[in-house]
Amino acid sequence: MSADSPFATRTLAAGAARLVLVPEAGGAIAAWRIGDQSMLYESGIAAADWNPLAMASFPLVPYSNRIADGCFLWDGLAHRLPPNKAGFAHPLHGVGWLRGWTVTQSSADQAVLRYEHDGDADWPWAFSAEQRFALAPAQLTVDLTVTNRSDATAPLAIGMHPYFDAAGAHLQFTAGQMWLAGADQLPVRAVTPDPSSDFAAGRAVAGRERDNCYDGWDGRATIWWIDRPLALRIQSDLPCAVVYTSVDTDFFCFEPVPHSNNALNLGAAGRPMPVAAPGETIGARIVLDAWERT
Repeated sequence: MSADSPFATRTLAAGAARLVLVPEAGGAIAAWRIGDQSMLYESGIAAADWNPLAMASFPLVPYSNRIADGCFLWDGLAHRLPPNKAGFAHPLHGVGWLRGWTVTQSSADQAVLRYEHDGDADWPWAFSAEQRFALAPAQLTVDLTVTNRSDATAPLAIGMHPYFDAAGAHLQFTAGQMWLAGADQLPVRAVTPDPSSDFAAGRAVAGRERDNCYDGWDGRATIWWIDRPLALRIQSDLPCAVVYTSVDTDFFCFEPVPHSNNALNLGAAGRPMPVAAPGETIGARIVLDAWERT
């Protein structure tokens, strides 16, 4: 991090692997490297100091992606959340990525980050969230939990928003449905992926605009680069994945998530947000394995 950064980093090490965490900057990952290869996208240290969207990965809690105009009904009550990031019309990615997290446990190759939310205009229900990072020489395991601390049953979700280098990258995964998005980046309808949007056989990520949630993901994905020795296998118990690519960026996103975009307004048409009773905990696991291509 730069000398004038307000955020301290926490670095985990295992063999040649290094994981750089920035707890106070949204509980984000700034870098994951194995030897000389960056396994996640790195925008540059100075940018990462100040902008959560410039990090290598951040948590999605208590919801993923967008809520249309911040408006939804829950248990008969109307809620309206304000936009939470300049330049975005709809509240985005929850609150955890914009708040400081606390390191509650740490060792050479493991760390636990925690965020306590007391309920506010950005999300009315209180919750606790944890990220447990375990680093191995060729593996990163992220265990996510979120607990409802309010006295009412509430929608509550947690996921992961990693960025990857787009240059030379290929992506492979299987999913049953893809949500088409409108100009406002909100879902319009679910379709079976057509040949241009189906990643089952693997395809290059560059050269097309995409911002779609895939439902019925089988929990496995592979990313490889034509000019890099290490590839990635991603495994998760989450049922959806958001894919973002753009001709204007040098990164892409593959985000394991628990529900459809704008799920609170899709009703039965979409994958609903998980629901937690008071005191109930919801969890997810994402495992990223590096392997050498031959």
